[in-house]
Amino acid sequence: VDVDSLNDVLALAESERLVLVDSLNDVLVLVESLTLVDVDALNDVLALVESLTLVDVDPLNDVLALAEFERLVLVDSLNDVLVL
Repeated sequence: VDVDSLNDVLALAESERLVLVDSLNDVLVLVESLTLVDVDALNDVLALVESLTLVDVDPLNDVLALAEFERLVLVDSLNDVLVL
């Protein structure tokens, strides 16, 4: 009787341990999934920042090209005046 009771207690303890391990595994899986979600979101933000940087650089290049063109036009006009 004592052996059976002890076996029952051991079986119960084992089942409780399995339940706790399963719960811990569930928590670990959840944490891992949240980490992956956060990494994906961070990658999305980084990609957005990169695209905005590229967009900002393109207009800046356009402005610089226009300024260079205007400077060349002004230099040519000044040269025409100097020739006169």
